[in-house]
Amino acid sequence: MVVEDKVGPRTEGADPDRFFPYTSGRWIHDERHQLSLRYRRFNIDALKEVVARAGGGKTILEMDKLAEGAYNKIFQCKLDNGLELIARIPTILAGPGRLVTASEVATIDFVRSQLGVPVPRVLAWCADASITPVETEYIVMEKAAGIELGKVWDKMCSDTKDAVVREWVDIEARLLAPISGGYGSVFYRGDIDQAVSRDIMVDGTRQDRFVLGPSVSTTFWEGERRDMDIDRGPWKNALSSLKAESLRERSWIEKYAIPNPNPGPFDPPVNIQHPPSHLSLLTRYESVLPYLRPPARGVVRPTLWHTDLHFGNIFVLPEDLANGKVTITAVIDWQHTSLRPLYLQARTPRFIRYHPPPETFDQQETALHNELTNRHKLYAATCASRSPDYYRARSFHTRDLIIPPIQFAGRIWSGGFVPLRESLIRIVDRWDALGHAGLACPIEFSAAEREMHAVDAAEWQETEDVRVLMQERIGVQEDGWVSVEEYDDAVARNEECKREFMESMPPGEERDDFMRV
Repeated sequence: MVVEDKVGPRTEGADPDRFFPYTSGRWIHDERHQLSLRYRRFNIDALKEVVARAGGGKTILEMDKLAEGAYNKIFQCKLDNGLELIARIPTILAGPGRLVTASEVATIDFVRSQLGVPVPRVLAWCADASITPVETEYIVMEKAAGIELGKVWDKMCSDTKDAVVREWVDIEARLLAPISGGYGSVFYRGDIDQAVSRDIMVDGTRQDRFVLGPSVSTTFWEGERRDMDIDRGPWKNALSSLKAESLRERSWIEKYAIPNPNPGPFDPPVNIQHPPSHLSLLTRYESVLPYLRPPARGVVRPTLWHTDLHFGNIFVLPEDLANGKVTITAVIDWQHTSLRPLYLQARTPRFIRYHPPPETFDQQETALHNELTNRHKLYAATCASRSPDYYRARSFHTRDLIIPPIQFAGRIWSGGFVPLRESLIRIVDRWDALGHAGLACPIEFSAAEREMHAVDAAEWQETEDVRVLMQERIGVQEDGWVSVEEYDDAVARNEECKREFMESMPPGEERDDFMRV
């Protein structure tokens, strides 16, 4: 499971008891382990010295924990010269500190200097915890100019929100500059072994300072994968990069996948926790993967994209908003980004995306529905005129066939087995739609396999529906996270749900299993 950042409230004061541990949320289960993964000790005084020096000051007057999540602790530091700077420290969940930090710094510089994206400058950094008095990796950077989009979005009129969409498409167009050379993450040339690097070209010009190195995507480093000898790139072509994702999961399953002998009520059914079945399905996927090629031109090229785009990562100029204009001043948080095929990067940003619910609307809801629908369409239309390759990448007619198996193969053990098999069955059934008429599909599913899949899929979907329903009722995220303020109520709701669920179950083995959860 990929862990998502959860940003918590501001913490005042340079108190080690508040700086080192995670204090911005709780977990209703497995809390000690979750907190240990986010605990990060460092030398506070040494970090203050680094920040003061980076900002041309003598001392730090105030240092506050601004935010924290799964991957970082973020501190705001006020210097004696009036300057405010940001210090970022990664947690163990972020991945290997040296690679992740070095790539983030290089990526920030690359998108800022080569692509023209507004990003705060890095003023100081260290990717080797063993050589710094701070005793951890760190990045010191400018504070983003402007105000978070999320703090003003609800106050904007519809026309201003539409202007934000147009400005964002302009940012995306800069990211879509012609880049070639391969697939992987960006590093400075001097920070990565030449044996595991590839040259980057922008508009056909070789970059002197930047190269492609191994992918720092969390999918290549989470859990035991961190210490595995697997292919992390960089890759010469798109197929090699996608094959590496499948081989990564294959290697992990072979070494570490252990079925749960006593699955809880929300765990995958026992019959789909069978490692050989997962390996067999990956073999089928790998057989068909070379044929999952988009028909549209220009959509497989290497593309660097922001992977965690939300309101808090986009800043706008408040003075312009007062005059009905929109200026995006900063786009932050480029950690874990990599160059992947454009058609896999192309997605509508969360703050624009809208999928209407099936329910009918009253008059007020209809007006909101129309506004959100029109904004979603505006984004698509603006992309079509401003960035044709990107528009084709997100709208080619076989996208719903090609994308799902690639996504699910990369997380087959953690809930992707049934969806992957479903997507491969659809590939078999709609093979001709992929443009391979006259060529037999390299995989097949027997009638017995399809019947078994239908049963498994129904059971899996029922489990998923109940799990999501319980999360919503209890008020927690997928891993059990809840805000500090809501923790006691969430625990009470969890016990209530557990009691009701248990009382509805007949005595027997399943009820005993549930009582152990």
